[in-house]
Amino acid sequence: MAARANKKPRQKSFSEIQVFNIEKEKVFSLKSNKSDSSLGKLILVTTPIGDYHDITFRALKEIRESEYLLCEDLKESSKLLRFFGIKKEMHLLNEHNEEDAVQEYINVLLSCKNVTLISDCGTPAFADPGLSLVNACIQNNIEIDFIHGANSVISALTISGFDISRFYFYGFLSPKNELRLKELRNIVTLPHPVILMDTPYRLSNLINDLIFTIPERNIFLALNLSSKNEKQLRGKPNEILSQLTDLFGDNKPKAEFIVVMDKFGK
Repeated sequence: MAARANKKPRQKSFSEIQVFNIEKEKVFSLKSNKSDSSLGKLILVTTPIGDYHDITFRALKEIRESEYLLCEDLKESSKLLRFFGIKKEMHLLNEHNEEDAVQEYINVLLSCKNVTLISDCGTPAFADPGLSLVNACIQNNIEIDFIHGANSVISALTISGFDISRFYFYGFLSPKNELRLKELRNIVTLPHPVILMDTPYRLSNLINDLIFTIPERNIFLALNLSSKNEKQLRGKPNEILSQLTDLFGDNKPKAEFIVVMDKFGK
């Protein structure tokens, strides 16, 4: 999810903080991730969704030791690597080149190199580029490893206040107005909370569509989770729109966001 809201406040560099008083040489003394097989291995690495300090030691270790690093956007990933003092050549894998580039990266894996994939924030292949590469690895019997970390969907669900013993992840709606409204009508009667995502610049359109389709439903809107600009908005869709106006004024709301709709019939 490459789009970003207003400029983020500066975060302290890794060298300026102490992480649980653990010596770095001990942290990075874990066993190497290099596979013993004759093929390389694809490692999907989750990166922070807002606060860089949320990265795991294992994720940092993998990025530092990566033999071949793929990223969604060079600019965004360079910020992350620079924050932790990591210098590494990166190669692109995003929505614009994924289908064409997959074979190239499969060839790298077949040449016995491990390939590490990161997205701008969050989890590769989960509402982000990487699925085609994962499927190609499965077809070629290439091992896939996953390094977990921050997850915006689970974070939003957990603090929504709704009953999340069951939930439905819908993800991104269509960018086309008529199709988006049709999709909403198909999911608003589900008996579980529904998670919606979209690009920051379509936030206003989505809230207006919710006002039209479920005016009396409670929703939770999480903005810029885990960052210093995080906001949590709760209420009916028209109340959410009013809160957004209070936050952004006459400017069009623009932020990384997750919408959680409460279940139907509550």
